[in-house]
Amino acid sequence: MRCPDEHKVLLGGYVLHDEADHWWGYAKQRLEADGAIGAVITWARFKREFLTKY
Repeated sequence: MRCPDEHKVLLGGYVLHDEADHWWGYAKQRLEADGAIGAVITWARFKREFLTKY
């Protein structure tokens, strides 16, 4: 697919939006299940999960 460089970031964000949203739904459930009820998912933990996936 031809895509000008100036549009690639927008296209990438659009394409990944639904997939990333779906991934986060499952990742959040798993992270919450691993911790105590009401546990906070820290930025460090989120970032580690995100970078593992993407």
